[in-house]
Amino acid sequence: DCKNGSSKKLSREAISEYFYLPITQAARELNVGLTLLKKRCRELGIKRWPHRKLMSLQTLIKNVQELGRDEDREGVRESVQVLEQEKKLMEVIPDLQLEDKTKRLRQACFKANYKKRKLMIESSSSSSSSSSS
Repeated sequence: DCKNGSSKKLSREAISEYFYLPITQAARELNVGLTLLKKRCRELGIKRWPHRKLMSLQTLIKNVQELGRDEDREGVRESVQVLEQEKKLMEVIPDLQLEDKTKRLRQACFKANYKKRKLMIESSSSSSSSSSS
């Protein structure tokens, strides 16, 4: 009977405060077992722990801000606002799917960062080889 009491204490609000942590860490912080937390999440209609999606959105917001520094500032601000709204909505509805636009933006940022890293590697290897000749 004691187990049921602790399960009922786990309100949606209490659980949602830990969405930014991995589920194992969240269970530790809430002082309940992982299985109990997952069971309670299912009872509340949360099928998947949203930690990775939320972290992905947070990283995407940071990337958009960094990559968009030299670009159209208004467009960057709008994109960030939309992403922030999506993040807030996901805190309320954890099973929410990311918008297609968001997925494409994430892909574009990943590609841009990949190209940037590749250029940095190429420039550092070419500068070291030119100095040795």
